[in-house]
Amino acid sequence: MKDKLTILFPTGSFYPAQTGGPDNTVYWITKALTRRGHRAVISTTDVGQALPMPRGRWLDTDYGSVVYTRNPIHYLPLGVIARAIGKLRKADILHLSMISYPSSFLMAMINSWFVGKPMLWSSRGDLDPPMLLRSRKKKAAVIWMINKMVNKNLLWFHSTCDAETEYIRNNFGADAKIIQIPNYMELPEPIVTTKEKYFLYIGRIDPKKAVENLIEALAKSEAFLRGEFTLKIVGDYYNDYGYGLVKQVEELGLTNKIRFLGHRDGREKEELLAAAWFTFMPSHTENFGIVVMEGLAQGTPAVASTGTPWQVLEEHKAGYWIDNDPESLTRIIDHIHTLSPPQMKELNKNALRLAREKFSIHANVGEWEAAYQKMLS
Repeated sequence: MKDKLTILFPTGSFYPAQTGGPDNTVYWITKALTRRGHRAVISTTDVGQALPMPRGRWLDTDYGSVVYTRNPIHYLPLGVIARAIGKLRKADILHLSMISYPSSFLMAMINSWFVGKPMLWSSRGDLDPPMLLRSRKKKAAVIWMINKMVNKNLLWFHSTCDAETEYIRNNFGADAKIIQIPNYMELPEPIVTTKEKYFLYIGRIDPKKAVENLIEALAKSEAFLRGEFTLKIVGDYYNDYGYGLVKQVEELGLTNKIRFLGHRDGREKEELLAAAWFTFMPSHTENFGIVVMEGLAQGTPAVASTGTPWQVLEEHKAGYWIDNDPESLTRIIDHIHTLSPPQMKELNKNALRLAREKFSIHANVGEWEAAYQKMLS
């Protein structure tokens, strides 16, 4: 076995972009691997990058060797593919993200036919049933091509939870080789702040997230309507679903209690997480839900739906894992209003402890090293 590995990551977007959870989760993996002496090579687009970011040349960073390429056609990322192909023969492992992203399945086929490197494919929620319903024919065609045209002897899948493992087997067969590792993060220093009486939803504004159920639940909670608490919704809401949520809030007469803040990132996002009373994730399904972990790292407990793999909140008394229907959400909102200061202090302490014990990438990077070595063996 090789002590030090070279892992190639072709991906649609990447840190410091904040277009979705994988921007950070893949970054935390590559940074931890680099710290351990491995070589991470990332070929990505310039989507979500600030203007000063150099484009089109390899950059040496503390998270690996990375190139941000221009791709005029987002769904035909020729720049990503061209740069990745140039690095493939010297890589030990090809690590792909997102099942339906073109650079992923094209790289998988190129590798299968011409190069023959072991490859690990992270689903990143792409196989969740609600996601498969979108562009259904296109995704069905991609899954068919993977099953027919990718070398299964070289292919492993990565899932983050039991449900995602089941989705992979449903689409790629009971004999699919799967490595299950939860998402880990580089834990920030907790921000010292005073907790404020607001609940926080932070993430994509998308029908999968069931934010309308949370809004309806708040409208049914007398404790919320009469009390000090507000809800802050963080995310880009300039889409049909977002406009529908704004209309819902207006029709319920809650514009003074529910605020849409738009996209927030960096220090501002961390401060919002640190000062929140609770984060809420009422999603119909999630393969993980990184914002829960980010909140825990700031000592903020969470309410997550049973469609997410966050039962650990209950096990560690760091929040609640409940059904996502409005009635269940209303009951937990009413319950939160009854919590005493000592009870909240205990929840805050448990949240921080859970993040540090279970979700530090640097404490758990050995799982990724073992996974890659297993593939090579």
